[in-house]
Amino acid sequence: MATPVTTVFTLTGPQDRLRQIAEERAYRTCAPDQMAWENDTTLVMTLENGIGTSFLGHGHGLSDDYPDVSIRGMEYFDSFDDPGFAKWQGGQLVYEADLITVFSILFPTDPSRDWAGCSASFWHRSQPLPAAIAENCPDFDLMPLRQLAEPAPGWVQTSDGFATLFLRLPSTPDAQDGLGVIFYPGIGRCTLLTGIDRFGGVALFRRQAYGQIRAQCPELRAVLRECWKADEKKRRKARQKQKVLRRRLKKAEQERGDNVFSFFDTDSWVV
Repeated sequence: MATPVTTVFTLTGPQDRLRQIAEERAYRTCAPDQMAWENDTTLVMTLENGIGTSFLGHGHGLSDDYPDVSIRGMEYFDSFDDPGFAKWQGGQLVYEADLITVFSILFPTDPSRDWAGCSASFWHRSQPLPAAIAENCPDFDLMPLRQLAEPAPGWVQTSDGFATLFLRLPSTPDAQDGLGVIFYPGIGRCTLLTGIDRFGGVALFRRQAYGQIRAQCPELRAVLRECWKADEKKRRKARQKQKVLRRRLKKAEQERGDNVFSFFDTDSWVV
């Protein structure tokens, strides 16, 4: 089964020039019904299930053919996880960014609040990431999450039922000093995200023990302890299931070994 791939090219330039390009690229880049005018100077071409060549390769081709327009490209597989962004200007590649997801979680949406940023995604930081997000996802910004109730001074919290995210936002919009703790209380594991910026860029992430997180983030000790106690029964059941699975796996491996041994046991062969 093929993986759904969506590729989007956004061309910006004079309207007459874009209409000419739309006529030339009809059924070459995409069908006419997959072209849409965002406004008088912006033409959007959407391609479903790939384009027969690489995303960057196709973008380079469009840029070579039409150096007089600005071109932004975006491609993602199946969902919006790990999208790729690129921009061409004057026939030259301005930036190319692959947003590799470290963690993504949805903050509860409150209809009474008129602000973007309910969905928080964290990516491996790269140099072109801020420009890519600012141009392609202008509403994505972690800073408005400050408006949420804080579980501890300077922190915000949300959970999807399996993982709980504790996020200390960057101290200023331009800073890269945010901190994130992903806590999996059901299995007793934690991940620490360091160097977070407002665009979700992460400098480093690594697994940490529960005790290590408590030592590094003393202001979270009370809420972490509550999460830990709340899922104590769930952790016990998870450990029991793991023990049962390990026993079954060991038994299966032993049975396979016995079968192999009996096959090579010459005393059992009939001549």
